[in-house]
Amino acid sequence: MSRARRGYNAPAMAVRFELVTTDPTGARAGVLHTRRGSIPTPVFMPVATHASFRHLGMEEVKTTGAKILLSNTYHLMLKPGIDVFQRFGGIHPFMQWDGAVLTDSGGFQIFSLPEDRLITEKGAHFRSFHDNSRQLLSPESSIAMQQAINSEIMMVLDVCIDSRTDEAGTREAMERTHRWALRSLAAKDQVSTGQALFAIVQGGVHPHLRDESAAFLTQHPFDGFAIGGLAVGETNEERKAMTARAAASLPQDKPRYLMGVGTPTDLLEAVLRGVDMFDCIIPTKMAQQGYAYTFQGLIRITRQAFRLSDEPLDATCDCYVCQRYSRGYLQHLMSGKHHTGSRMLSVHNVHHYQQLTWKMRDAILRGTYAQAYRELKQAVATPKDLKDAKLEVGPGAVTLKEVG
Repeated sequence: MSRARRGYNAPAMAVRFELVTTDPTGARAGVLHTRRGSIPTPVFMPVATHASFRHLGMEEVKTTGAKILLSNTYHLMLKPGIDVFQRFGGIHPFMQWDGAVLTDSGGFQIFSLPEDRLITEKGAHFRSFHDNSRQLLSPESSIAMQQAINSEIMMVLDVCIDSRTDEAGTREAMERTHRWALRSLAAKDQVSTGQALFAIVQGGVHPHLRDESAAFLTQHPFDGFAIGGLAVGETNEERKAMTARAAASLPQDKPRYLMGVGTPTDLLEAVLRGVDMFDCIIPTKMAQQGYAYTFQGLIRITRQAFRLSDEPLDATCDCYVCQRYSRGYLQHLMSGKHHTGSRMLSVHNVHHYQQLTWKMRDAILRGTYAQAYRELKQAVATPKDLKDAKLEVGPGAVTLKEVG
């Protein structure tokens, strides 16, 4: 038996959500109590897809103030595999992270696969991109994998589709998601691990389907509820409308999680509509492309204008990058394609997202979120010199394309 396994303590409880206050706008401040500590909400979960971050160590992620990470069941099932997590006693000793972990079930990754995949009532049939072996991801196998990973929060396996799918196709996917959610719940209950399980509200951009999905899922004993199927093709206005609609249909005493979203502005909008939890790869992905989020807007640090700048990325930021390094030095690193530059921008961006959620929470507790929303939205707005940059975002995938 490995040292990590010997030191592993069995979980004692699922999560519990404490709603502290609701702002007049509907924005919520709460506390998510887990077996690995209590987490103030709103909260942003940095994405460690493969139980890791590109360019970042877990010690650096911890310095950003993050208390909960997201990892992906689909990828971890394929590599390193369930036996590794059984050997190490879960993901925490494996990647040396002592905070909480939420595991996505893999529904979006199945949606993103090439044509060689088949969705049936049993589950998703596909070939591994590692070794071309045939695989089945079912509600039961997803739960089994998440139990081996031993995350604090598991997600049901859902059917993710393009938001623009017609009503008949959206209903079919939604109803299968409901059936899979109940199978996930049954599979969870077969083994007592103390892990929480969140259901996923689907329904695309069809308001009555969103209502129907929330009504069905909230009849069952899930520990929290996610809003899924957004950031996959809908307009910004449709996303805001569906987020508000779904959130309003969910219980006050359970956490609400908007999956795969998004930019700082997206977070401000969703908190305004009553969402508590978020995840997205944007902070680290954008860092790899030379972009830094600040409270003076989005900065493209590779620009020659920063070559002689001795200012920090953000004078209001207390991350170690802003405390020690200049824009000029970071411009040198990123323009020279040094990995150290990506690492430093990633540290800063992840910390910026944590700062943003702290600022939102403070305003909610004060009952002044409407004012903070206006001020923060202006502060994080993309500056005019980036007006030609087109940001394309989705759960687990983001690219920045220069146009014009």
